[in-house]
Amino acid sequence: MAYLNFLQSKDFIKCSVVPAGNIVTIKFPEGTEPVISTKGFRLYLDAAGVLDIGGDDYLGYTTIYRNDEVTAAYNGYQLSCDGSIWTPPEPAPEPEPAPEPTLEELRESKVQEMNALQQAAIQSGVNVTLTDGTVEHFTLTEHDQTSLVGLQSQVAAGEESIPWHTSNEEEHCKFYSNADMGLIITQAMAWVTWHVTYFRDLRIYIRSLESKEEVAGIVYGMELPEEYQSEPLKVMIAAQAV
Repeated sequence: MAYLNFLQSKDFIKCSVVPAGNIVTIKFPEGTEPVISTKGFRLYLDAAGVLDIGGDDYLGYTTIYRNDEVTAAYNGYQLSCDGSIWTPPEPAPEPEPAPEPTLEELRESKVQEMNALQQAAIQSGVNVTLTDGTVEHFTLTEHDQTSLVGLQSQVAAGEESIPWHTSNEEEHCKFYSNADMGLIITQAMAWVTWHVTYFRDLRIYIRSLESKEEVAGIVYGMELPEEYQSEPLKVMIAAQAV
């Protein structure tokens, strides 16, 4: 703690002074009233109850740099020796609102959303009931689909004990009979064909919509209006109803 002596004053006022470049911060003890002066001051240190006359001069600090709610928080104010005054920064401009998407943009965004859901549905795979009545689940990633297409030749050749795997990564590969592998491939390909066919019809339907509300209401798996159902899709829907 130091003592501040304003010019043309005989009083010594207890405070702390923190210089920083051309700015000096004056802090008064909590509970005391800040004394503001623009006449410059000298600073004296009290080493043992005795004022050190001839202390540092702050005679040029004659401009109130800042005296607001921020400086009030530490019961003080700031002075400058170069005439500078604190200027609050310009507030950040409000961000421009995003432009309203057009109907066409909403359609294409919905198409992309539905395409992603189609791919996820395909790759999630299909349950297959094998010849012994057990049900196993098989994923259908792009790699799985390619591999199953390759295994068709082994089924067509009548081979038995064809190696393949379920979706459970904790299980080892195992041999499937010719009949079981035929079931796996047939149902896997039917699963892929359904989703590809459905999505293509759904995409055409989305692009035909004339309002943003209609586009927003589209969900994957919804029933399509009959006029937007292709002939293959109609046949698949009829087969599912049997």
